[in-house]
Amino acid sequence: MRGNGAGRTGNGKTRLKPRVPQWVNGAVGLLSAGLALAPWLTGSLYTGPRPVAPDEWVSALFWGADMPVMGGAIVGLFWVVALLVSAWYAEMWRLPVGRVLAPLLMMLFLLGLSAAVMGSGWSGIYRLVGWVLALVGLMTMVAVVRRGTPAWWLLGALVGSASLVGLRACSEYLTNALGGVPNWRVFATFFNPNLLAGYLVMTAPLTMGVLLMVGREWEEPRRRWLSALLTVGLWLQLSALVLTASRLGMLSFVGAGVVFLALAFKWGLVQRDFLLRLGVVGALTALIVVFSAPTAQRLTPQAATQEVHSGAFRLETWKGTTRMALANPLLGVGTGSFEWNYPRYASVGFTRSAHNTYLEIASESGVLALLMLLGMVGAWFTRAGQSEIPPQPAKTPVPAKDWRGVRVGILAGVVGALLHNAVDSDFQAWANLLTFAGLLGLGLALAVDGVYTVPLRAIERRGTALIIVGTLILMLASLGIGELYANQARYKALIQQVPQSAELYGLARSFDSTNPDYLMESGELYYALGRRETGLEMLERAVRMKPSARNWYRLGLYYEREGDRDKARQAFQEALQRDPHSLPALLKLAQYAGGGSERLNEEALRYYQRVVEIEESPYGRVLAVPQIVETAYGFAHLALAQHYRAMGDTTRARQHYERALVVFQRYRQLTYPFNSAGRSLGLYNPDRERQILSAHLATLQGFAELLEAQGNTQSARPLREEYNRLLNAESS
Repeated sequence: MRGNGAGRTGNGKTRLKPRVPQWVNGAVGLLSAGLALAPWLTGSLYTGPRPVAPDEWVSALFWGADMPVMGGAIVGLFWVVALLVSAWYAEMWRLPVGRVLAPLLMMLFLLGLSAAVMGSGWSGIYRLVGWVLALVGLMTMVAVVRRGTPAWWLLGALVGSASLVGLRACSEYLTNALGGVPNWRVFATFFNPNLLAGYLVMTAPLTMGVLLMVGREWEEPRRRWLSALLTVGLWLQLSALVLTASRLGMLSFVGAGVVFLALAFKWGLVQRDFLLRLGVVGALTALIVVFSAPTAQRLTPQAATQEVHSGAFRLETWKGTTRMALANPLLGVGTGSFEWNYPRYASVGFTRSAHNTYLEIASESGVLALLMLLGMVGAWFTRAGQSEIPPQPAKTPVPAKDWRGVRVGILAGVVGALLHNAVDSDFQAWANLLTFAGLLGLGLALAVDGVYTVPLRAIERRGTALIIVGTLILMLASLGIGELYANQARYKALIQQVPQSAELYGLARSFDSTNPDYLMESGELYYALGRRETGLEMLERAVRMKPSARNWYRLGLYYEREGDRDKARQAFQEALQRDPHSLPALLKLAQYAGGGSERLNEEALRYYQRVVEIEESPYGRVLAVPQIVETAYGFAHLALAQHYRAMGDTTRARQHYERALVVFQRYRQLTYPFNSAGRSLGLYNPDRERQILSAHLATLQGFAELLEAQGNTQSARPLREEYNRLLNAESS
């Protein structure tokens, strides 16, 4: 390929600049668009279809991060088309060095093998597609990017988009602070603040590298205004990182920053102007640390000692994930199936991820898959981290530029990603995975010796590219369109338009037939429409595709509605086998064993006591989100209080009434407002809220009667008053 815009040649009195071929501009433009859109469209995690009104799906896609599958399909389409363009026109194909490409391909093979053998279904396909897209982006960047204009397009897309994400996060914090929520942790377009932090620890060091190169290599006046823009962009990114209040995210950036400065000083790149700009950004960021409520609170010694739930929850999750990986060392439990296989090994509460990418890959896809990833990254550093002799001043119209500053930023960004992935599962969000692939691709493309060239005939290149691109486009289109229809279907169900919802779910399944969530919710809708046999058949198929404890429990509830207690009990037992801490299943089995009597038999008593044991264990005490109160403990204490009261053991009865009351009061104070505010998202379940309220009232009444029977009317009076307040609030 001729020309990359890096220099000019003399031709008499005319200076000619070799043009970059149009197909290269097209491929680089598509890659840049994908990188720029990734944090806006794919920063969230798929947790099932989310209700999106038909006239709001564009806003939900681009601004609300409510449609990560469709967003991933759009970003992926940019990249696969870039691959097709490159393969169609490039006469010589540049590939990553074998030590990088071979372990990455082996890792992808193991991910696919684990998904196929262990039967992880749609979740495995979705996870594998994300990694395949990362490979596509990496290979295409290596094929078309050179030092010069193509590289600047990609760098501009990464740094510009990250700066805008930082601006979005800062405005989000200001909006909430002015609205009376000063301790708000920013999300921007990501699933949670920690995933946003994982993105920023990659982009901020890269921005520093671009700033370093611009300050050294560019001429006035472009250097002045571009350095100013980069300085503001870096400050926005670091401010957003601070406002996530992610202590481990900030620590990961510190590690990346140390690597950046160490390499920059070693290679003799640091200049006074750059240090001054870093000092200004550091001072302004420090002010954000001091004056932002969430960060100031989480960085105090008191927070470090009081907020044990966060660190302890991670540690216990890592231990459980390690147990799962050691129990399934060859192929893991199935790529993408962490959510429903981990509860068997858990000692703390529910989580969708291991909060550690490396442990998650080892547990899902096997230890060898993790070793391949680590081998690929290690080999990448041997190429991307090569030192080079800086270009010497030359008497040419446009002398060669020194790209080592950008290379230092890329290396530090990858270090930041590796550090943060040790404390969170960043790569579950495609935004982080694809950005990481972008850094890897740029690192090899700009390295001294990061690629090798293979001559391929046109028919070989184009034929292979057509097969790969065609397959990926079909998969991405089915995933994205399926989510679009499923989200609209759930919205229709929320507004009680059940027939229309069922029709939209049918369209979603026609595009994406392997998604168990679409099948599960379709089955529930068909059951609601009176087509019970069809609905139950769909529910059973969905459970076979995704045998999570939650799905088994939902199926058991429908068997219960059908009056088939044996099948319902069996489903609840399957849920308990999948998750030994499944509190809803324990309560149902206790109710089945108890027969509705206040005096419990041994089997029912054992189930309720098991719930209380869980409450007192690390599972009940170490929580990821302490504000979400588990009312199952209150139901168990109420049943035990009624049992001991009927048995005449008033001491134990009083203890359980007191503990039940604490649970229900905390739920009313902390969790109920959150659920009530989430009616539009389907978080509010009226039937469930009525059950909780009924148990709360029964606790107050039973406790008051017990105290009055003991002659303690003074202590019973506030219980009666709370009882009346709840009744009045419910009636109003």
